[in-house]
Amino acid sequence: MLRIRPAIFVATLLAVSTHAVAQEPEPIFQQVPAVLYETYRGTTSNFDDYFRMLVQKYAGTDGYGWAVYRENGKVAYRITALPEGLASVLPVQQARGASFQEFDENQLALWSQSWATRHAAMYNAAPDLSVVPAGFTVDDIRAQPYHRVIVYHLKWDQAGAFREALARRSELDRAAGIENFVLTVWNGGFGTEGQTVMLRVSAESREADAGPNRAARMAKRQPYWEEWVALTRTMADAAWAMDVHDEWRQNDLSWTPAN
Repeated sequence: MLRIRPAIFVATLLAVSTHAVAQEPEPIFQQVPAVLYETYRGTTSNFDDYFRMLVQKYAGTDGYGWAVYRENGKVAYRITALPEGLASVLPVQQARGASFQEFDENQLALWSQSWATRHAAMYNAAPDLSVVPAGFTVDDIRAQPYHRVIVYHLKWDQAGAFREALARRSELDRAAGIENFVLTVWNGGFGTEGQTVMLRVSAESREADAGPNRAARMAKRQPYWEEWVALTRTMADAAWAMDVHDEWRQNDLSWTPAN
């Protein structure tokens, strides 16, 4: 269950409303202003069986879809788009709770085993800190099955310095016009510890991200490379911990609504 703290709730609403006035975000952030981010640890084959069952159950219907990503054989993630931001959390829970009542005994057993280590959090999109191609949409992100993820757990007194450094770094990358570079940034809220920021670099594959895409980034960044490195160092220094991992989209476990 998501535990909502009033102070964070108010701060999040203010952040969203302020951003909406400041600029018009790219389509992906208009479609997905926030996400419900679930982490499953210790997953087994029953986890895959459970989500395949859900995909079959919801096939041909509308509702709130999701994408499942694997980090490795034991850790998986489910990301659910929240099209109305915070206002979507309750409808998502209610819709899934209603269908849960129809599970048979075997399906309940799959659910129990799959959700034993589930942790839920919510992240708000940060378009001003992101670097995405013009007109970038949800369909475009679905076509990028590989994600290199960096989660920064920020020191409370360094959160401002972190965001200033990231904003400047992203500004430089946008101005450089780097091709084949997709960086989406998400501010952690409910269910996270302290202030958390997640960066997701998306690509068609790990090989492309580490090969030709990286080469293109390095070439474009040469004129401001020293500043870019210094900004990255400032971001790292502002965090008390960092989680770096890869994620691969599992299409057979993900579900897209009919409408």
